[in-house]
Parts: sequence; C-alpha cells; structure tokens
Amino acid sequence: MVSRGYTPLFNGKDLAGWRNPYSHGEAEVVDGEIHLLADKKFFLVTEKKYSDFRVSVEIHLPEGPANSGVMFRCHVDEDAVKKVYGYQAECDGSDRRWSGGFFDESRRGWIWPSTKGRSEDQFLKHSEESKQAFAEPRVRDALNRNGWNRYEVTCVKDVIRIEVNGVETVRFRDATDACGYIGIQHHGEKGQTYRFRNLFIKELPSVPAEDHVSLTPQEPVAIKRVNDKVTLIDFGKAAFGNIVMPIPSGRGSGSVHFGEKLKDGRIDRNPPGTVRYGTTPIRRGGQLGNWIVPTPVDARNVAQAGLMNANPPAVLTPAMWGSVMPFRWVEIEGLDADYPYELIRRRAAYSSTWNDNASHFECSNETLNRIWELCKYSIKATTFAGVYVDGDRERIPYEADAYLNQLSHYTTDDDVKMASRTFDWLMENGTWPTEWAPHMVFMAHAEWMYSGDDQWLKQRYESLKSKTLLDRSAGDGLVRSSELDQKRTDIVDWPQKERDKYVFTEVNTVVNAFHIKAMTQMAEMAHAVGKDDDAAVFEKRVELARESFQKTLFDEDAGIYRDGVGTDHSSIHANFFPLAFGLVPADKMDGVRSWLNKQDMRCSVYAAQYFMDALFNNGSDQKAIALMVADADRSWKHMVDSGTTISWEAWDMKYKPNQDWNHAWGAAPANLLPRYVLGAQPSAPGWATATIRPCPGDLKHARGRVPTPRGPIEIDWKQVASKFKLSLELPGDMRANVEIPAAEGTTGVLVDGKPVEATKQNGRWILKEQISGTATVESK
Repeated sequence: MVSRGYTPLFNGKDLAGWRNPYSHGEAEVVDGEIHLLADKKFFLVTEKKYSDFRVSVEIHLPEGPANSGVMFRCHVDEDAVKKVYGYQAECDGSDRRWSGGFFDESRRGWIWPSTKGRSEDQFLKHSEESKQAFAEPRVRDALNRNGWNRYEVTCVKDVIRIEVNGVETVRFRDATDACGYIGIQHHGEKGQTYRFRNLFIKELPSVPAEDHVSLTPQEPVAIKRVNDKVTLIDFGKAAFGNIVMPIPSGRGSGSVHFGEKLKDGRIDRNPPGTVRYGTTPIRRGGQLGNWIVPTPVDARNVAQAGLMNANPPAVLTPAMWGSVMPFRWVEIEGLDADYPYELIRRRAAYSSTWNDNASHFECSNETLNRIWELCKYSIKATTFAGVYVDGDRERIPYEADAYLNQLSHYTTDDDVKMASRTFDWLMENGTWPTEWAPHMVFMAHAEWMYSGDDQWLKQRYESLKSKTLLDRSAGDGLVRSSELDQKRTDIVDWPQKERDKYVFTEVNTVVNAFHIKAMTQMAEMAHAVGKDDDAAVFEKRVELARESFQKTLFDEDAGIYRDGVGTDHSSIHANFFPLAFGLVPADKMDGVRSWLNKQDMRCSVYAAQYFMDALFNNGSDQKAIALMVADADRSWKHMVDSGTTISWEAWDMKYKPNQDWNHAWGAAPANLLPRYVLGAQPSAPGWATATIRPCPGDLKHARGRVPTPRGPIEIDWKQVASKFKLSLELPGDMRANVEIPAAEGTTGVLVDGKPVEATKQNGRWILKEQISGTATVESK
C-alpha cells in the first residue's frame, strides 16, 4: 500500500495516532491487529483530521449479533453522551445485509439505503431505489460474514464512494462535512471482539506527474512573421506543455495563442470537436528575465467532483508547472518583429524515464514506417500525466484505453512503470462500461507477463475477482445483461456508430468473450500466486462457459457467431473478439477467419486492436497489414496522411465529431508491429522465455529493436521468393521459441547454417529446440 501512495494509520505495534473519546471501551494491539472490546458502543478515532482522501480498512466481525463500520470525516463532541457523530460506512452482520451502506451516526440516520423511521424525509425519496440496489446480489453478497472484509471509502469534495471487497456499494453526493476524523466502531455487544487490520489512507488529490514526468525544453523548428502583429511558431510535433519566453520590453499587451490545428496558414481558432485552441494574455515590460506562459485551463481537465456522477476525478498535473495543453503551433500577437522569437521554448511534458532509443522498427513499406513513427511518438506524448489518460477532453484513465496504451508502452520504451501505476489508479477509480472491467484482468496479466513480479500480482490478485463479470453469470456460465446493461453499459465498441449494427441482447457475444478471456487469465494468475483451488474453480467455469458460448452463440449454418441470443445478425465484433481471445474451436476456425478476411475495418480504432490481433494470430497477416495501410479513411494511413503527429481518438471527425487529436488508444500499431511483424512476445512471465514469430504478410523485409526488462531483442528478417531468413539477437538470460513462415516448397530449417528439427504446421516451421543468444534461422 505504501508503494501506491498510502500512509499507515496504524503502525501494527501500538495505538499511536489514535484515541478513545469515551470513558468506556478497550482497544489493544494483538498480532498486528487492533482489537476493540466493550459492553457499550464506542469509537476509536484518529488524532488527525482528513479532508479529501481514500481510506482502506479491513474488518473482521465477531460471530453472533455484530455491527461495525468505518467512520470518516466524523466529529467528536467531548461533552455529549454520543461523542462521535458523522459519516459511517456500515459493516452489517445481520440478515438485513446492508454492509457498505452510508449512515450518518447520531445525526441524520440512514442516507443510502434509506428507510422509514430511521432516515430524514429528503433521503426517503430514494428509499425504494436504494433498497433495490442493496438487494442486488453483487452488493448484497459483498460482505464475507465469517472472514476479513476490505472497506474502502473515497471522499473527494462532496462525492462519497464506499466499496466492500472491491464492490462499489455507494456513490453519493453530500456536502454536510468536508473534513473530520477517521474512526472504527465496537457496537457494544458484551464479550465480543471486533478486529481491524491494514488501516491505510491516501490524501487526495494524488498527482502522479510530480514524481514521474519531466518538462523538456524544445526549440522552435520554424518561425514565420505572418503580418506586422503576428508571428507563427512551429514546434514540429504536438506535445502537452506550455512555453517560456523572454519578457518583452516596452508597454502594452499581447497574446499567446496555442493550437493543435492550422487553417489557411494560421492557428485554427475555432477547431472541430475537442481539437485544442486557447489564448493567454501577456503584458509587456515591468519585469526582467523569462516568464512561463501557461495555457488556458479547461475546467473538465481539472474537475475532481464534476457534475457527471459517473466520472472519476481528472488526473491533475503539478501546480508548479503552470497549466498545460496539447499544441504544436504558437502565435505571438502584439510583439515587434525584432523580438527574439528564437529564444522561445516549449516545455513539453514526457515520462522522466522515456528512452527514444529503446525501440525501433522499419520495413519495406514506407507507409508502415510512417505509421510506426506516428504511433510510437503518440505513446511518448501521452505520458504527460504520469498515468495513462484518455486524451485531453477529460484527462481520465479508462480501462480499455489504458490496456491498449500499456501494450504499446511496453513495445516502445524500456523502463515501464506507468502501466502498474495506472492499474492501481483504475482499481481505485473505475469507470462504467461492462467490458472495461475485464480489461483490468488483462492489464494485471500483461504487467505480470512483462515484469514477472509474482509479489506484485499476489498483492492485487483478490481485488481482480470483482472484475471478471462472474457476478452476472448464470448456471450455464454465460453473462446476462439487464435492460440497463443493454441500453447503456454493454459497450461492444465506441463510439456507438462503430458497432457494425450490433444487436444487443440479454446474452451478448462480445461481453461473454471478454468474460471467458478474463476468467482464463485469472486461472493462470491464480496458479502463479499459489491459489490452486481458485484456479480450479476458474478453469471449471471457463470450460462450462466455453461450451455454452459455442452451443448458444455460433450459427452453424453461416459458420460464424451471432451478436447474441435472439438475433441472427452477425457483426464483425461478434467474430473477431472470439477469434482474438482463442475461443473459436479448431474445426470452426477456417470459416470465421475466411469470413473476417472479406470484411473491411467496420470498427473503431479501439476495437481495431482486437481485429488486428485476431488476424495476425491466425494466419491473416497480409489482410491485417492491408487494412492498416488502406487508402480508405478507416486506416492508420489516413491518420498519417492528415499530417497529425499524435494519433486520434477516432478514424476521422465524421465518425466522432467531438473527438480529440491526442488519444493513445488510436496508436495500436505501436504494439502490433513489434509483436507481430517483428514477432516478439513474452511466453513466460518476465520474458524468461520469448516467442519469436514473425508475421510478414507481403512485406519483403523488416528489422527492429523490441525492449524487454531483460534487455532489447534485435530482429532482422528478409523473405525472398520462397525463402525466409531471420537474424535474431536475444538478451543473455533469455531463451526463445521460434517459428518462421513455411513457404511452399521449403523442406526444413537451418540455424546458423546447420539443419535442426522443426515441425511444419499451419504454414509455419516450428523449431523443436529453443534458441538463445545470437542466431540466424532460415528456411531451406
């Protein structure tokens, strides 16, 4: 917890920092736990007050009648009988099962859920709604009555969130208290011991960039005097930042205009969508030296408790920087022609550990090379916040965005800690789409495969269980979607127009594909952390769900998957997600793959990651590359041809009119090209073993450098006629399983000129023995 920015509220040894305001009740430390004993209700409270924070407390209720909770922003009246009063997160050991409820101790009673006789009238208005919420199995069953329970309470301004064992039970706005103590409760049952452990707090807001991002001074690449009042400065590429400039002498005022887009040779001051433009006024004279010119502030970028209840807090940048925004061009208005414009510097924000030389890619297709450069830089430019955010419109991490960003960060940089940091942020600030929750399992699995850190995984394993959608699954193993899920939370693709006319039903093919893939990875991770019983449960559930998935959702006549139960419509999403996740049985593979090979890019830049995964993983690399470089407007070629220097949120403005121009989820080729065209992926945690499996399509050659925690992998391959030759250099402590394309007419494989044993399978030569060090592998 400390590594995640938390401070212990309890040192495990004594009660320093805590006090009992009552004359009754006992508190003692036993084996690193706080034990409360009493025959009347009392609270143990902190000596320090807290305002905005996230507090985590584990509670173990005694057997029999029991009730406890976590007080937060609470108060102490030394002269009152009921000395402690205020907000409480309920821990309810009764059959009522309102654990995680929001209670106002000794003041207004029940807030959420609310009930007649114990709530004020203003809260009774939502009595039925709140009781129904607590009757939902996910919330009702969140408490482990006979074991330890993790309570997490987050307070940001007037927004209050309560979670029990990773399940959000309350999200409510109340402005009664902005600051107060933290407390724990004994309900007063004589002879009962209430136990508490692992009490931590993180004061908010947290600003990741303070420790993990640096400002890099950048010179202009071009300066042009537009007219007698305006000078246009080009920094070559867009970046998040602001500028520093010599203070102009004289009297009067001027303006600095920042922009991402040009129109008729000038910064576009009314750009479309969320493409950025802003202006900051400046005054001449009165001071000496240089000054920082901050960019304008967009209120949504800094909102910690915005009006949209579903949105978590925006990720802030350090106050010491001054405000930043994405821009490539600056116009200085109101300064003379002899002002030293060449001394103006952009202060661009990038990850402090970013290494431009960590990765490399080039191939025989120049368009693909340009796509690589665009996407690699997009990953660098979007590290400005210290965690992965969704671009500049909201500056909020989203699970799917973050996973795609994570994959590309691993393949472009060589010291990647931002992925695990973003994972922890999202576990505390999750978002609403159904399929985004399983992406947290994907993120944890990817981080484990990248780092090999079993201890990191072990500390987070239990919290992942709430992200599999298992609570929504039925007896056949398949997830069910309510009417609300179908109308709002089941997402399939984003924006909505990119769904290929997907038909939403109670049993949704895409949702269930994510569910099964997440449980498959959970089983693998359960084994890694020594939870073999858990693994067996997950594996059995996966077996059941896969059988039902194929039986229920596959159209035998058409040879492809339907969108769901109750419809005959088959979108590309209903087929490439199962193919990408390895859910298509071997005897159905050719039909699904053949159908997808005939389809265009009828999906968003987000879903295109999975469409490309499906094609590259299943022998359709030529199709995948063709889609990436297609002349149509749904391709990365379209992006690079537009002149953008950071990838977009959507293929084009017409597909998402409010899109931004700084969205890392549009940069999938930054991971697709190293993972598939060069062919390097981890096959064991921590890259102890790699898989080298080039997917050349119709390219003639490719070479590059793929970073790993053990050092870089250097790959250089060529294919001429029916021969394929791969030069490979691995880090010293890494071994690799190698596959190369098996063109028609080839009879075997040579390694460093000597024949080796290899099996020809599905158009590839698969070497029997692993390779280490430096080697040349070629077909013969």
